[in-house]
Amino acid sequence: MNRSTPSPENEAQRRIRVRTEAAPVLQRLVESQYIHSKQTILCFGCGRGTDLNWLKRRKFDAVGYDPHVPYGFSESPVTAFDLVLVVYLMTRLKTDEARKNALEKAFTYVRPGGTLLIASRYWMKYIDDPAQGREGAREHFAGLLEGCDTADVALLEIDSEDKAIAVAARRSGIYEPRFPITWIDNYDAMAALCERLAAESMVALDVETTLEEPRVLCTIQLGIEGSSWIIDALAMENLAPVKALMENDQVEKVIHNAFFEQQMLGKHGIKIHNILDTLPLSRQRHKKTVGLSHKLGDVCERELGVFLDKSNQTSDWTVRPLAPDQIQYAAIDVEVLVDLHPIFKPPKEPEILELFGD
Repeated sequence: MNRSTPSPENEAQRRIRVRTEAAPVLQRLVESQYIHSKQTILCFGCGRGTDLNWLKRRKFDAVGYDPHVPYGFSESPVTAFDLVLVVYLMTRLKTDEARKNALEKAFTYVRPGGTLLIASRYWMKYIDDPAQGREGAREHFAGLLEGCDTADVALLEIDSEDKAIAVAARRSGIYEPRFPITWIDNYDAMAALCERLAAESMVALDVETTLEEPRVLCTIQLGIEGSSWIIDALAMENLAPVKALMENDQVEKVIHNAFFEQQMLGKHGIKIHNILDTLPLSRQRHKKTVGLSHKLGDVCERELGVFLDKSNQTSDWTVRPLAPDQIQYAAIDVEVLVDLHPIFKPPKEPEILELFGD
């Protein structure tokens, strides 16, 4: 008998256990924005793909992998992902050794700064003392991941109807800011900054906005070599100093996907002159490579060898004060744009003057 093909009896038994709806915990994770459409997602141990198909119907960028050949997802992934889901797999594995091996393998598909997300309905079986509760289960999974380069392992706040828990293990290796970051929330400080930056040859620019239309400008990030600033646009009655800087032809503005910044600042009557847009430049640089992503994170990975944490991309930028990780996220984008500038616009080689003797 071909061992890769299940017998009719076993197949009938399996059908009894096959879920026809997406896991409730998965639905709660999507509702809570722990899973969102900006991520690349791998469903590890996806079985017949019920959860995977649910995600794909909702236009998530998701693929599946399950080493069990009859399920149809046995082709090993060849890339790393922002999010690797291990949903309801732990109890199907009968020993801690098997669970550890599965989690370690799943973790190899997580990109630096990405997340391995473990969801379990029967987490009670993994704790020795009932008083430990869900924290005991978190410690159990953290122990199974010992040896992986996790930055942290945390319980997620969800309320799933099947009482499942979700544990997120974040992979280390993400880019951390190198430059000091200054928060600006008064007009005089903004005016002084823009006057200072008017003397620079190049300034990196990025903005953060609300997600819903019509979008509202929340912050303006400006950066040069050695320093980054975040202007609280919500605190300003007008942005006249920013307008003067943006419309200064002598200062080059380095932006990724400048159309968005032009659109958002344009709502305030601000035009942007002298733009170096790294998005079309990246496309031009790699025009012979089909299917290559040109998102800022992918460009930084390809050109700088660094990995950006994009988990705050969908966060609420109207809340004050911003969380420390939001401050870092906002500042990092202009910091890396400063680093990308010489890659997409290399400095001119000095002219060599030949000296002629008599």
